[in-house]
Amino acid sequence: MKRILAQLIFVIAIGSTLELRAICSMDPSPPCQAFWQAQAVFTGTVTSDSYSATYQRGEGADKWNYRDRIAHFSVDEVFRGKLGAQVDVIATEVMRTPITLANGSPGFKALGESDCEYRFKAGERYLVYAHFRKTSDGTLSVGYNRTGLVSQAADDLSYIRSVDKLRPLGRVYGVATKRDRDFKNDRNSTPARPIVNMEIVLRGQTQDYRAFTNDQGYFELVNLPPGDYELHPKYPPELTAYPPSKVHVIERGCIEVNLYTEGDARISGRVFDDQGRLVPKMRLDLAPADQDHDERNPSVLSAYADDEGRFEFKSIPHGRYVLGIRLNAIREPDFAYPRAYFPGASEPAGAKIFEVQEGQRIGDVDFVLPPRLAPRTISGEVVWPDGRPVAGASILLMITEYPVSFAQGGIGASDEMGKFSLTAFAGLSYWINATIGLENGRQMHSEPVDVTRNGDLTGLKLVVTSPMGNCERCRYRYWPKKKL
Repeated sequence: MKRILAQLIFVIAIGSTLELRAICSMDPSPPCQAFWQAQAVFTGTVTSDSYSATYQRGEGADKWNYRDRIAHFSVDEVFRGKLGAQVDVIATEVMRTPITLANGSPGFKALGESDCEYRFKAGERYLVYAHFRKTSDGTLSVGYNRTGLVSQAADDLSYIRSVDKLRPLGRVYGVATKRDRDFKNDRNSTPARPIVNMEIVLRGQTQDYRAFTNDQGYFELVNLPPGDYELHPKYPPELTAYPPSKVHVIERGCIEVNLYTEGDARISGRVFDDQGRLVPKMRLDLAPADQDHDERNPSVLSAYADDEGRFEFKSIPHGRYVLGIRLNAIREPDFAYPRAYFPGASEPAGAKIFEVQEGQRIGDVDFVLPPRLAPRTISGEVVWPDGRPVAGASILLMITEYPVSFAQGGIGASDEMGKFSLTAFAGLSYWINATIGLENGRQMHSEPVDVTRNGDLTGLKLVVTSPMGNCERCRYRYWPKKKL
């Protein structure tokens, strides 16, 4: 089981603020695992808390203001690690940090509300699972683990106080479940179902240990000598098999290893161009046949052909599917093919429906691409209402041939004279607009202009007239409002 993960994952712009957000994950390890993962385990009461002065770390754009949140503990019982009668648990907080924005105006960086380190309250008594900080000064840090109030830690203390009485052997246990992708429920997994009577092999250096899952999918291997092992589940052939897991068994400890898998139906074949030549690296899409293929964000599975033009979809849930290209909006702007369905249809009504059963193998599916779309040029200029050229405007070309969101057809910028030129494809319709950044983070844009399916378009004039944010068509990427 992985330890707590605290990742600062992205920075977003809000007015004159750049905000750093964190995603925290809880370590749900059971007491017999958490105890041995921690460097210090103790009970104690928070006598007071305090904060350090603000300080800085990092360089350039990565420089942030910080302060330490310090919980002062009076220690009652020490179960693991060397601690004195008093100990400090320190959490580092990222603080509001002044910066200069790209347009030269003042702003600041600020942390979102997430905090990935435990917050202790003065006067409360806790059972603490901690690690020594890198400063090696005896202070501790605590993430989101089993640390909690002593009044709610009966199971933990029962195990901890019996450690010395346990045999010097370990235990590996867990639950094996099957989940399938649910295309009709926003692509979330379906409810887990236990995998019953599946053999589990724990392979050691000198001996193998075996167990079988029960009717709840639970398995347990006990009386294990400490050491390194590999866990090999013997998945049924209709389910997806994954590589073995490495497991380190600790004396008197336990390791929880939960196994997740899914149905392993497959569809495989080759990709050819319209001249009968194999096409390497082409992406194909597999979409549920019963969904609206023009909905805002159609759900698909994708697979890429290899260097020899061979493709294979794996771990397909049982169901009804159509095979094709450009079945959702996630394609590169330079993808030079229209939407197409197997076996050569341009509309869903002409597509072959694959009835896929759990674990079924469907092979020898040869997908022939339609002819490539011919390139064409869309060029013009960006101007203010009084005719002055707009330099450095961002040009966005959106595909409107299919009513899906974020189907980008190309991006560019206007030069010093406001001129621009983009490459598009014949046979696809588009809209095009321009956006320009102003002082204090403001933006303005031109209203979108429709581009028909065929022919070069030159001399196009995009007039920047509107404040950014009031263009419904831009926000919804040409999506009919009634479908939102």
